[in-house]
Amino acid sequence: MVSGAVAMAGAVLLAESPRTHAQTPPPTMPSTGGVGPVSTRPAPLTEAQKVAIVQAVRQTRRDVKVPPGVSPQVGAELPPAMELHMLPDRTLADIPEATLYRYTVVEERIVLVDPTNMRVVEVLAK
Repeated sequence: MVSGAVAMAGAVLLAESPRTHAQTPPPTMPSTGGVGPVSTRPAPLTEAQKVAIVQAVRQTRRDVKVPPGVSPQVGAELPPAMELHMLPDRTLADIPEATLYRYTVVEERIVLVDPTNMRVVEVLAK
């Protein structure tokens, strides 16, 4: 008798129109107040910030070993084993936009790199 009741309940559920379920509105997300998506790209560095970075790196005088064939061009991908350095603390305090970058020196030029994908984002004169 119980199995008959269960079968009957199943038949009733199957016989329900899919339209009754489709008419339920989806849950709504709260308004963001018109705020759009946040860009993941950092703001470009100003010329004054670039000069400050060059001066700070020049004072650190780090020797960097560069593998052969490395091209210091914006957009180029550096080898994963390439040695990258943090910018000096004072520079990062003055230029928070630069906190996402690391640097290396290639062909006497300071190269700012996005360490998440090893892509060159800026090439600065030394």
